Amino acid sequence: MDRTQAFETIVTGEVQGGTTRARLPNIPCSLVNIKAQTGNATNVYLGGALVEVPDGTTDEVSGFVLDAGQETGWIAIGNLNQLWMISDVNGYDIVYMALR
Repeated sequence: MDRTQAFETIVTGEVQGGTTRARLPNIPCSLVNIKAQTGNATNVYLGGALVEVPDGTTDEVSGFVLDAGQETGWIAIGNLNQLWMISDVNGYDIVYMALR
C-alpha cells in the first residue's frame, strides 16, 4: 500500500455472518481491510460467490479463514461486494474499512 496516497472516502461497517453465504455490501473502493470481530467464538470465511466452510477436501471454494480478531490486511479490490462470507455459526461478524 502506498502510504502517501490520499483517499477521498473512508467507509467502515459491520456485517453479521451466518451459516448461509452472503455477499458483502455494494461499496466501491480501492482498498479494504476486513477483521473478524474479537467476540466471535469460531471462524468466519471470505471468498467468491460460492464460498463454503472448509471441509477437509481439495476444492476451489473453501473460504479464507479469519479466526476471532484476525484481519486480512489491505486488499486491492474495486468493490466490497466482490467478496462473500460464511461463518461456522450464525451471528459471527466481521468489520471492514474500505478506502476510495
